[in-house]
Amino acid sequence: MRVTRYELTVHLVTDAPLHSGGVDEVVDRSRDPEDRTTVARRFARDGRGRPVLTGRSVKGALRAACQRFLEEHGGAVGPTERELRQLWGDDGTRGAGSAAPLRASAITVHTVELPTEGYEGDEEHKVMLPTRMGNAIDRYWGSAGDTALFEHEYLPRGKELALTITAEAGLPDGVEVPQGDVAPPGPEQVEKLFALIIGLIKDGRVAFGGRQNAGWGRVALSDSEKAWTLTKAEPGSRAGLEEWLSGAGGRSVDVAPVDCGGGGRMRIEITWDSPTGILVAEPQKDGPGEGADAGAADGSLEGADSEETKPARPLRAGPEETDPIVLPGSSVRGALRTRATRIARTILLAKKDPSTGADWSGAGVHEQLAQDPSLVRDLFGSTTHRGALTVLDTLTAEDGPSRKVTHNAGDRWTGGVADGLLYSEEVYDSTWNSVVLELDLDRLLTNAKAGLEEPDGQEGSRGEDRSRAAFCLLGLVLAELAAGTLPLGSRGTRGMGQVEVKAMAVTGGKGLGIEDWALKAEDGAGESLPRLILKGLRDVSSGIERNPRAGAGWEGWSSYLVSSSERPLEDKEERDA
Repeated sequence: MRVTRYELTVHLVTDAPLHSGGVDEVVDRSRDPEDRTTVARRFARDGRGRPVLTGRSVKGALRAACQRFLEEHGGAVGPTERELRQLWGDDGTRGAGSAAPLRASAITVHTVELPTEGYEGDEEHKVMLPTRMGNAIDRYWGSAGDTALFEHEYLPRGKELALTITAEAGLPDGVEVPQGDVAPPGPEQVEKLFALIIGLIKDGRVAFGGRQNAGWGRVALSDSEKAWTLTKAEPGSRAGLEEWLSGAGGRSVDVAPVDCGGGGRMRIEITWDSPTGILVAEPQKDGPGEGADAGAADGSLEGADSEETKPARPLRAGPEETDPIVLPGSSVRGALRTRATRIARTILLAKKDPSTGADWSGAGVHEQLAQDPSLVRDLFGSTTHRGALTVLDTLTAEDGPSRKVTHNAGDRWTGGVADGLLYSEEVYDSTWNSVVLELDLDRLLTNAKAGLEEPDGQEGSRGEDRSRAAFCLLGLVLAELAAGTLPLGSRGTRGMGQVEVKAMAVTGGKGLGIEDWALKAEDGAGESLPRLILKGLRDVSSGIERNPRAGAGWEGWSSYLVSSSERPLEDKEERDA
């Protein structure tokens, strides 16, 4: 056997915002609330202060995607489990009697440089990418949660990236593998892995960085004629070494991506429109020529002597004015979670469940997330585990005409117009693309079994029933969205954010025994879309066996709102004491 070196270059384009964090600045939460400002979570940076996508971050994402594909398909397609161990390195265990050191991975994923042209920096950071803000909503009060305003530096969608992976196969002539150790991969195994990696990226199964449940980190193959190139050389000889160092990287190798299919995810597409307009406002920072008072960020008067307002403008998918208006996936996901929590707690309260008896009006946002009802945590995650539901950013198909909506606050004493409290928003009558939700069925089942405290492989598992119960809860939230009672975006209490759902399609749910749905709103005497959704949910619920851990009076899907791991929120008086 001889050593063969490979180099794979994959040309990608970001299909969503991308954020991969580095060393975060410590947030001082002890400051007076009026003096607090957001501390942006910056991109990871190299030694020269440039934002980069680190090789270890990309490698972890690729390895996790390969491992998951292996669990779904076994060794029938792509590398086997043993071959993956040869490629990625040892898992820390050695054969009996082996004194050899742990084997390193045969795969090297190089740091991905980000396109930073046009972005300026400051004294601390050489290059600063755009940032996007978001906040968590207090589930009790319905307002923005305290200490829950976030700002992330991100690379916008549509940016080109070049991913480079090198690998080494084989051993030099005359070198033998120690007894009991894993042999290095051969050329065939390396090429199979590269074919799988390309296939996973092509199928949309790979995402990089953080905030993936909000739809971030997605990448796609470039539209270029050659989205990937693979070369190899054998540097054990002079000719092979010259070939490797020639700049071309060696001889070109044809590699066909593995057909990964589309498994493991349920996809929900919602066709909709808004008669009132949707506004998620873009934060405005005061500066020279940007308005004197802090209120201008909310669309208030530009200055004390001005009669014109500075309108709150809609958030866009990137820093340019030509970028489409965006309804962030995090915003929609937050609205869905808040309503799911409300539905679940209403049911628990009606059943007089002890977990709803405490006064949690003073609980912080993070504590509320940790103590959400069980099915809500399965879907949306908690402070300890990741949720199964991902909501993608929704972009406008067309911005449409804009209008300036002006309103003012009233003086509660005189009943007249309050001085200096005139506000305005710039609202677009946009045409929107579909809202897309993806439900990771494997993750949902894992969360369900963990919530039931069931070990893997347990016979008579209730995990699938609890997973279907979680889908029923999500379906009730979508039924309220279709009924027009769940606004999206901001200014929902001022008449904005109204949603009219025209159609809903559910695909990929056969792993949970749920058939595909293709529902449309009826204009005539037919059943309304919310009723069609409820009808489908009844069919799903009829196949769910009751949770044996629930008490008397619990039936169907709602019995899985009760979990052995439930712990009621502390009573406000106990917490204050």
